[in-house]
Formats: sequence, C-alpha cells, structure tokens
Amino acid sequence: MNQSLVTSPAPGFSLAPLLNIFRRVDAMLVGSVALILLIGLCFIASATRDMSGSSLGFVGRQMIFVMLGLGVVIGLQRIHYLQILRHASLLYLVGLLLLCGVFLTPAIKGAHCWYNLYIISLEPSELMKPIIIITLAHYLMYRDSYKHLTGLFVPLVLAMVPLVLIAKEPQLGTAMACMPVVFIMLFAAGARFRHLALMMFFGACGMVGMWFTVLKPFQKARVLAWWDPEQYKLGEAWQLLRAQTAIGSGGFWGKGWGGASASHINLLPEKHTDFIFAVVCEEGGLFLAGLLLVLFFLVALAGLGIAARTREPAGRLIAVGCVAMLCSQVLINTGVAIGLLPTTGLTLPFVSYGGSSIMSSFIALGLLINIGSAQEPVLAKEDFA
Repeated sequence: MNQSLVTSPAPGFSLAPLLNIFRRVDAMLVGSVALILLIGLCFIASATRDMSGSSLGFVGRQMIFVMLGLGVVIGLQRIHYLQILRHASLLYLVGLLLLCGVFLTPAIKGAHCWYNLYIISLEPSELMKPIIIITLAHYLMYRDSYKHLTGLFVPLVLAMVPLVLIAKEPQLGTAMACMPVVFIMLFAAGARFRHLALMMFFGACGMVGMWFTVLKPFQKARVLAWWDPEQYKLGEAWQLLRAQTAIGSGGFWGKGWGGASASHINLLPEKHTDFIFAVVCEEGGLFLAGLLLVLFFLVALAGLGIAARTREPAGRLIAVGCVAMLCSQVLINTGVAIGLLPTTGLTLPFVSYGGSSIMSSFIALGLLINIGSAQEPVLAKEDFA
C-alpha cells in the first residue's frame, strides 16, 4: 500500500504572519500616506533642481529614507506592540542618553541637534517623539492617579525631561510640537479637563518666563519678526515673507511642476525641508495644497478610527499619541508657512526632505498599523475615559 508523502514547510522566515497582518491594514491610512509620500518626492525634486547637487541626488536620498522607513514599518509588525511596551523604560533611557550625548558633538549651524554618522545625520529629538508616546502609554495604561491634579506630576515630568533637553539643543519647535501630544494623551486617558486647563495656564506663564530666561537672541528675533515682519524684512522675516509671496502667487491651480524656477521659491532658504508647503502651494496651487491637507485629515481620521476600535488601553493611547504627533507637526509647519506662527524649523511629515524626520513619521505609522492589525473584532465602541 502506497503511503502518501506529506511535506512539511522548511523552518525559517515566513511571510505568512506579515501577510495576515497586512490583510487587516486600514487601506485609507496606507493609501493616504502613499499619496503624501508621492507628492513629497515630486516637490522635493522641484525644490532642489537648482540647488548644489542635482535634484536626483536629493530625491534619491529621500527614496532611501523612505525604503528604510518601510523596513521599520515591516519590522514593527513582527513585534506585538505590548512587547514593545515592556521595554518602554529602556527605550526612554536610551532616548535620554542620545539627547544628552548630542551636546558632546560639534555644533552644526550653531546647534547641537545631530549626530554626524557621515552616511546620515541622526537627529535624536525626532526619535524621542515616538518614545515619549510609548513611555506615557506604558505609565498611564493601568493607572487612574492622573484623574487627580497631583497624579499629573509624574507623566508631566516624564515628558518634560526630554523636552527640556530638546529645547536646549536648541530645537524649541520640536519641543513645542510635543506638548499638545502630552495633553491629548492625558485627556484621552481620562484626565480632568479642568486640571489640564490649569496646567496649560501654568505652561503659558512658563513660556512668558522663558522669554527672559531661556530663549536665545535668534529665537526672540524670530518671534519679533513674526509679529512685525516689515521691520525685519531683510533679516529674520525673509523666509516668512518669501514663503507668503510664493503661496499667494500660486493661485488656485498653481504654476505647474517646475513653474516656479524663476520666482520667489529660489530665494527661499530651506525650501525642501521646513518650507516645502510653500513650494506645493506655488507650483500646485490651492488645489494641490488642499488635497495634501485632506490626505493628512484622512490619515488622522484613520488613526482615530484605530484608537476608537481598540479596547486595550495602551494601544488606544499610543494610537491617539501618534495621530496627535503627526497632526501637531502638520498644523505647526503649515501655520509657519502661511504666517500664522513664528518660524520654528519643523518639517512636514512624509513630505519634507530629511532622514530623521521621515523615520519618526514611519515609526508612528508602523505603530498605528501594528495596533490596528492586532485588535480583535468588536461589536461596539467604548469611550476613551
């Protein structure tokens, strides 16, 4: 009697778990990010075509950053987010060491913000943003002390220690962008609004005190230039005025890709990083700029949908924190470009050129996908509190 031969799969790496995960990925989230990345690559190429080093070089490096980011997203799917939470303390310690160590490196453009790794410059403040989210989620997930005013002390200290180091680099814009993330996570965890309002009041008083004690002369000049740009039009307000002129000149449909070659964009410093939104507005017009903002809105909507469907408290808080991180960065970057906020040096997620910034955004995306794919089907939503 012939025996049927049964072959067993060879041991080793299997794509099956990853395929199962990506079958449950939110299509709106991934599709919106993909379109944002495509828009970013197109306008980085346009913004850098007349810069030293060909635009192909900038786009090529950005594509390498994107591929590395995709690798990080895939790698995060191999680890359940609850396992990542178990190492939150270690991640927090490593992040603090990186933030402290950067002060031992030579200053670049007058700031201690980067590790020069020759192949790539590592900006620890960008990596610290998702670490703060993970750390706060780990602390808050099974506690209710934050529902009392005194219980807010520990989570605020956990957040403020790295933020003070980031502000000292100085990267005040990055530190300020993280503050809404902290308050939104505390509110989502169930902290009382009146307590958070009181903390925001003291925070506002602290910012007034920072003007006299912490802010450097160039940071004060940025605020004064934003308040009275005409007085500083040949100095600190130069970027702001050029960006506003470029945005206004684009009209509704824009000048077309490459149509801004002889215009204000060429006079705009950091046009491929901090002011990429001005390039999008001038060449793509209000139509494409609006489309880009709609795509970011869809990313936020998908992320909040993941948070709303997640019963596990830590996963819910991480999802809310990642959405808050991306949204605060979008609001500040675009607010600076159109003149609603002082110049901060903050990039636009998935759009601006830069390795550390895009890696931070991809880590947030990877965490959202991880949480969204790990959850069990539910028949009803639960409140955040």
